[in-house]
Formats: sequence, C-alpha cells, structure tokens
Amino acid sequence: MKKKHLVTNVLIGLILGFSTQGCKETENPPPPTNEEELITTLKVELKDTLTGEQYSFYFRDSDGEGGNPPEQWDTIKLRSNSFYQCSIKFLNESNKNAIVNITDEIEKEKKDHVICLIPSVVNIQINRTDSDGTFPVGLSSTWKTGAPGEGHVTITLKHQEGIKNGTCDLGETDVEVKFAAKIK
Repeated sequence: MKKKHLVTNVLIGLILGFSTQGCKETENPPPPTNEEELITTLKVELKDTLTGEQYSFYFRDSDGEGGNPPEQWDTIKLRSNSFYQCSIKFLNESNKNAIVNITDEIEKEKKDHVICLIPSVVNIQINRTDSDGTFPVGLSSTWKTGAPGEGHVTITLKHQEGIKNGTCDLGETDVEVKFAAKIK
C-alpha cells in the first residue's frame, strides 16, 4: 500500500511538473532599439573653394527638443555663383564640461545613417560626397550657389538601421533643423 501511494504521488508530481512547463510562456528577447543620443548642436562648416574662406553656421539648443528655445540659430549666408565644400557636425553640448561629438558615432555607423540636405526656394544645389560604400551619407557635401535670393536649407539626420536605401524617406528622424539661407 505504501508503494502504491508513493508511485501515485510521483506520477501526480510529474504530471503537474509537465503541465506547468507546457503553460509557461517562452520569453523572446526584445528587439534591439536605437538608443537616441541627445543632439543639441548642429554645425555647418562651409569652405569657399575659390577664396578658401571658411564659414560656420550653428543651431544650438542646449536642453534639446522642447523646453527652452534655441540659444543660437544662424542664417546661412553665401555668395552667389560660388562653390563650397561642406562638413556637418552633430554635438551634444548639454554639459559644457563633457561635450560629446555624435559625428564620430554617425561615421562609425554610416551604414545606418543618412543626412538629408534639402534646399527650398533658395538657389543651392547640394550633392553628398561621402558614402557607406553603397549609399550616400551626407557628413560631407558640395554646395553650388546660383543667383541671389532667400529660402531655407533643411538638414535632417535619419537613423535607417537595416532599411537604408539611399533615400530620405525611411527611418527615424534623430534631428531636423530648417536653416534660413540667403545668397547675396
């Protein structure tokens, strides 16, 4: 009788053990996420290829999107009928004692990023000159100005991990700044 009771208890234990295992949900790891960096500063560096003159234009918002308005938002001013080499820098200047150059990370992950440089109403032709080996990136570009006028240049950093196709349509926008632009 003791043996029969012991066997019954073992069988019940096994059945309960297997039944709770079958009901347990399998845990799938969460998909990787793009940890967004805080980008407070966008620096546009332009060099006139004829004269060698260099210009820097900034957008600075030390507390990031929302909150206080930007401290600096320059107008891009260029000469008509000129040719410029451009370099774009992205920075986190929220802590003046520990400025982070986000541009380095974009360069390392250039297969997952694109910088879109879109002139509007103003006569500027922009061509991205760097690439990830397949598609343009946009940290470097050439700008050719035409007749005098005013408009805007919108600069957008897009994160396109695994979906980059050379266009600016896909992905998450990390930062977007619409600079006023004047050609004189």
